[in-house]
Amino acid sequence: MKGRILKAALEAFANSGFDGASTREIAKAAGVSISLLVYHFTTKEDLWKAVFDDLFTRGSTANVIREEHLGDAPAAEQLRVVIEHIVQLFALNPALHRLMTHEGHQLSERLVWMCDKYTKKEFVNICDLIRRGQAEGRVQMLDPERLRFAIIALAAVPFSVAAEYQYLTKRDPFSPPEIRNAIDFIGRLVFK
Repeated sequence: MKGRILKAALEAFANSGFDGASTREIAKAAGVSISLLVYHFTTKEDLWKAVFDDLFTRGSTANVIREEHLGDAPAAEQLRVVIEHIVQLFALNPALHRLMTHEGHQLSERLVWMCDKYTKKEFVNICDLIRRGQAEGRVQMLDPERLRFAIIALAAVPFSVAAEYQYLTKRDPFSPPEIRNAIDFIGRLVFK
C-alpha cells in the first residue's frame, strides 16, 4: 500500500509540481483513504520527501558500484555501469525527470533538501568518475559537470517525454532494444 501511495505521489508531483499536487488526489489515485495516507505520511512535504527517499535509496550510484563489485575496476568501466543504471532508472521511473525539473527550476527549501540529501552526492560521484576516466584517457575531455548534466538529460528525456519521442521516432523508448540504444548512444558520446 505504501508503494502505491509513493507511485501515485511521484506521478502527481511530477505532473503538477509540489504546489499543484493534492493529497486527496494522490490518495484517490493510490486507492486509499486520505486518512490512511495521512497516517503514513503526516504532511504533503513528508510524502514528497518519502518519494525521493524511495527513488534515491534504490538508485544510488555508490550502491550500483558496490553491488556490481566494481570498486577496483577502472573509473571508465564504473562510469559505463553507472550510465546503464541511470538509463534503466529513468526507464523504470519516467516521472522522476519531470519531478526533478519541477524542483530544479528555482531555488527552494525542497531543492536544497533534495540536493543536500541526494543529488549533490550523486553529482560529485559521477563527476569524480568522469575526471578519473579522463585521466585514464578513456572519457572525452569535456567539462565534467556539464558532461554529467548531459548524461542525465540524454538518459531521462526519451522516457519523460515518451509520447513525443514515440510519435516522432516511431520507436517505443521503453522497449529493451531502445533502452539499449540509449545506453550505447550515451556511451559513444562519453567514451573515447
